[in-house]
Amino acid sequence: MLRIRKLALALCFILILGFALNGTARIVERKDSRERYSEFWDHPGEYDVWFMGNSHVHYTLRPMELWEQYGIRSYNLGAPSSQLPQTYWTMMCGLKYSQPKVIVVDTYKVHCDTKIQEEKRKQTHIHTGMDSIPLSVTKIKAVCDIFDGWEDRFEYLCKFSIYHNRWETLKEKDFNVLRQVTKGHRFLTKIVDQSAFQNVEKEEMPDTDTTGFLYLEKMIEECQKRGIKIILAGIPLCMEEEIQMGMNGAAKIAEEYGVPYLDMRYEEGLIDYGSDFADEGHLNSYGSRKVTRYLGEYLSKYCDLKDYREDPEIAKDWDACYEKYMQFKLEKLQNAKKIKPYVQWLDENGYACYMYQKEKPGGLLGKEIAKLQNLTILSLEEAEEKMGMEIKGEYAFAVENDSGEILDLAVFKEGKRQ
Repeated sequence: MLRIRKLALALCFILILGFALNGTARIVERKDSRERYSEFWDHPGEYDVWFMGNSHVHYTLRPMELWEQYGIRSYNLGAPSSQLPQTYWTMMCGLKYSQPKVIVVDTYKVHCDTKIQEEKRKQTHIHTGMDSIPLSVTKIKAVCDIFDGWEDRFEYLCKFSIYHNRWETLKEKDFNVLRQVTKGHRFLTKIVDQSAFQNVEKEEMPDTDTTGFLYLEKMIEECQKRGIKIILAGIPLCMEEEIQMGMNGAAKIAEEYGVPYLDMRYEEGLIDYGSDFADEGHLNSYGSRKVTRYLGEYLSKYCDLKDYREDPEIAKDWDACYEKYMQFKLEKLQNAKKIKPYVQWLDENGYACYMYQKEKPGGLLGKEIAKLQNLTILSLEEAEEKMGMEIKGEYAFAVENDSGEILDLAVFKEGKRQ
């Protein structure tokens, strides 16, 4: 009897210690994972579509705009630097709690024969994707599968072990986590010219026996077993031939399993390679808007998804989220310090933009400005009258909403806001 009592006390102590460490870990951990994904993990059943992959998904697909345009409830679970094994296990952890109607999986890095990127810097990004996933038997299986040694496994299962030294750097946001209002998407507003890039031919494919292809097949099989529609996607990029050929190989897998593959890299006219990229691997705001719209058209037409804008109770909550999303983008516009990102934030249907330019710009800035359909060019006198100020710069902007209310006034000199 005494032995049982001691055992019970020991178990209670372990449980109390575990709860204490878990609570402490939530304070000291880096908050980027919870900021981006905790809204999903708190209510996974609210989303009919899950977008899965790595940073190419993360920076491209915009759930809030799919809501506004199609009434689709979706979440972007793209995680920086993740490879297909991590994507597979993120899906499996999600399926423990809920089941969507559609899962969209990007095929970037499907050619890789490793489960994680070896650079330690990249493994920091793995924490971004995984830290907010609730601890469960499935998560334990995921960590044990992705990582070989218990030293690495332990830091993903007991976050306190890696974050305990953050005490001295804690800030207010560590105690009051502000969730992002984008449903997992992040914007890139850089712009680079990739017009010289050439895709390899569609027929150029590698062997499909790598670790990446194995886990892609596991995802397809799991979705088909559960009756979930899975869509493979090829998001446009400008990277080395090995990566391109790997993504081509996904077409073969899609054909074998009878699932759609939306390879947008070969969709003529979809992307402007001269101005829609932020770098060689990621689309900027212009490119992400185009791909989101393309995918939204497909989802609404072929995936039998309900338009929840017609459901007053659900629409009330999502419309409120959309208002916060638009306010978030407006604040980005108002706080933009350089003219190139500023111009990308102007690309909104609800804005009327008025611009003075000392002379017509060329290069990438000229391309950006040419994309704006909501822009009216003013003379210096007209601009100064509209803005109620003397303009001492090469460019000036007045931005209004549909009601004519001024949202922002900005003057740029040598590319910087004055």
